[in-house]
Amino acid sequence: MLLAAVTACPGTKGPAKAIEQPAPKVGDADPSMKDAPTITACTDRTYADLMAIDWKPELRGDFEAAMKEGLAVVNYDCKSLKLQPACSLEGSYGYLGTTRREKTIEMSTKDELAANLPVGGLTWLSDLGAKFGRGTSLAARLVMVGKQSAGKKQATKGDLKGGCDGATHYVRAATIGAFVVASGSQAELAANVKIVGKGASAGSTSQTKIQSEDGDVEACQKSTSDDKRPPEQCGALVRIELEPIGAGGRGPDAAPPDVEIAMCPSGFARGDDGVCRKPDKPHQCKLGDGGDCAKQCEAGSANSCATLASMHKNGTGVAKDWAKAASFAQRACAKDVMAGCRIVATAKLGGEGTAKDVKGAIFLLDKACKAGEGAACVDLGVAELGLKDKKGAENAQYSFRRACYGGGQAEGCAWLGTLYAEGKGGLTASPKLAVSFFEKGCKDGSGRACEGLGELLKAGKGVAKDAARAKELFTKACTAGHATACNKK
Repeated sequence: MLLAAVTACPGTKGPAKAIEQPAPKVGDADPSMKDAPTITACTDRTYADLMAIDWKPELRGDFEAAMKEGLAVVNYDCKSLKLQPACSLEGSYGYLGTTRREKTIEMSTKDELAANLPVGGLTWLSDLGAKFGRGTSLAARLVMVGKQSAGKKQATKGDLKGGCDGATHYVRAATIGAFVVASGSQAELAANVKIVGKGASAGSTSQTKIQSEDGDVEACQKSTSDDKRPPEQCGALVRIELEPIGAGGRGPDAAPPDVEIAMCPSGFARGDDGVCRKPDKPHQCKLGDGGDCAKQCEAGSANSCATLASMHKNGTGVAKDWAKAASFAQRACAKDVMAGCRIVATAKLGGEGTAKDVKGAIFLLDKACKAGEGAACVDLGVAELGLKDKKGAENAQYSFRRACYGGGQAEGCAWLGTLYAEGKGGLTASPKLAVSFFEKGCKDGSGRACEGLGELLKAGKGVAKDAARAKELFTKACTAGHATACNKK
């Protein structure tokens, strides 16, 4: 199996520090390479999803350390990634175990290498030389067992503290597991099971070379979606999701999108394997481009099917049509695109464009929740509460806890606060516990949690009475888009 068993690099202790790596130059590689990568730096600050498989162990260790101390802040411009150790952002990450997934991806051009592995990938060109793209490729085997997610979904410059002049994004989430990256002939990489076994390296007659690895795939086999932490030796950073700071970010009252579309460097578009490629291959379309979304969906991009489903659900760039939304979403869900599963579940719950099927919806939401979609865990809890039976209430509590503690979803905390405040969902009323959940949810941006906390403060339940702070919380909830709090004092 291509994933070799190795020991995961432990996170460094103490303050994280920037790793200044010399910029790789194509001239340092094989002299016979004449065509240099043509990636240009991006200027738009939008959501990004990056592989961490080309990072040096020291850099991964510094990110792990930074993520233990608060939210990791970075400078990212499509060509480079730098941790900003002097800049701090309040918040923390929770871990959510997921259904174990494995994926093998391949890159076979220098431009693809530069577009997807900007931190250290170009340094491998000296090994790959002129043969790269001419019978030689780079293959990465990824095993993913969980996600670390932040409750904070947006940040402004005013939220930052310290030396933050270069800050562009913060790490909103990280996918955890193990990986190995190998280069070699396309024929050998296609038969990767025969190349590298547990604890082994490529044989003397093989031209395959391990470029980077972290974690132990055998250890990852022990993972379950109920894990509160990754298995030992299966805690490597595999991917990171970056949320823009300030300009380009979501407004305070913006609803979370059904489908996340991560940016790629100019001239590239993201394929369903998570790799930025030239747009002449099937790729995820842009939200609002109905023509291209339909074209890419038919060409096989399940992510484009999900995007088109979201557009028909909301009437974005196309006519609002729940039947089409459900149909396209089902195609995406069948290929394990969880955004599609969530849209189908929403349709089934309300009988929108398809037959009403609550149990079918709960099955799909459970699938998405276990895949690491924290928002699906919230939806699942709400649907389970709607069953109005003891088992449903117990399951709902579990779903909300997954969303609140590991899924980075403040609404999960808000729901738990509501259930404890009102003594519903099979829970004994406990204003004191309600306060703790409302506090956490409000801190992470839930308007409903802020309103709930304000109500308890106003009444002096579970906490000392404080009318002034209650008023501030109602204002905060209103600003966050929770309309029912706007007229409260």
